[in-house]
Amino acid sequence: MGPRVGLNVSSGHFPGKVTYPTQASYTSRPGFEAGLTSTVQSGHFAVQPSLLFSQKGYRSSGYQLLIDMVTPYEEDVRLNYLTLPLNFAFTLGRSGQGLQVFAGPYASLLLGGNYTSKTGGFEERAGKVKAASLASDGDNRYAQRFDGGLQAGLGYRLKGFQVQASYSLGLRNSAVQYQYNGTVYANEPDQYNRAFQVSLSYLVSTKS
Repeated sequence: MGPRVGLNVSSGHFPGKVTYPTQASYTSRPGFEAGLTSTVQSGHFAVQPSLLFSQKGYRSSGYQLLIDMVTPYEEDVRLNYLTLPLNFAFTLGRSGQGLQVFAGPYASLLLGGNYTSKTGGFEERAGKVKAASLASDGDNRYAQRFDGGLQAGLGYRLKGFQVQASYSLGLRNSAVQYQYNGTVYANEPDQYNRAFQVSLSYLVSTKS
């Protein structure tokens, strides 16, 4: 087992029709990933659990109606997760060395986040991203507390060093609906996390 550091390039997937803001488009944003990883090896096969602090999120832009005027709108959302991926790997070398392919599920807990937005090219706002199942104010952004999905990728291990590149596919809708006096009044579009990851680990043998 040993430390792992890496880079996330994440985005949001919105499979439904987004009506507000209009002409909305979504792009990726970079983030940081770090934590501990381990490998339990048996010949060509291995189980690779990890515990990571992982930053995800997205950038969006479009147009919204503001005081009877259509104005451009931009937003940058960062989501911070505690993530537990569990990969199952096959390595060409029986000792665990060399090229490897891996895949498996992951589960994440939202720790929080932040956002910045700009309307009309000059009015800037900033706030927090909080975990909730329903939201009742517009000053903050909200996301579901738990996320989960699948990931797969390629890696290479040389002695204690391990490099991996993967793609994670979020399968849980993280959108939060807004309500007022018990009635939902904003139908938020479905939202799923997507991310490419590149990481470097250094594994220290625990065998005596």
